[in-house]
Amino acid sequence: MLAGCFSGYAQAQNPAKVTGPGTIKWADKGATYILISIGDKLPRLFVNNKEIPQAQLDSYSKVIEKLQQQLWGQEKQEAPAKDSENQQCLNNIAGEIVSEKIIASAGSLLSFRLDAHSFMVNGKQQPFTIYTRFKNKFITSGDRVYQFNN
Repeated sequence: MLAGCFSGYAQAQNPAKVTGPGTIKWADKGATYILISIGDKLPRLFVNNKEIPQAQLDSYSKVIEKLQQQLWGQEKQEAPAKDSENQQCLNNIAGEIVSEKIIASAGSLLSFRLDAHSFMVNGKQQPFTIYTRFKNKFITSGDRVYQFNN
């Protein structure tokens, strides 16, 4: 059904654009496609802001496959920068743990875990005030987790 309209995808004047984690948007011939593909979950496809039922996704398999390939390629390109950014945040958190005297020295830091619900350092739950300060500074979304194990 859509194979013909999608065959010129590589040369499309309106290239697909990654709009968020696991999400890509593409407009062609008056239709707007939004694909949400996260992990091993079944992808969700929206055409002109209407979600396509799971039973009809096979009709859009070529669109889904091409958009997934581009989405995964973009995420793969961005991975080194995200890894570097994550490592910098881990270092910043470790530095603040030491500067706030939660532990005596950087050498005594064995582990920490900071997420939207708790803050543990060396297996010890941190007081609410410390947790809140670190959460407000480093946690940018509800699913963000920083974990370090020495």
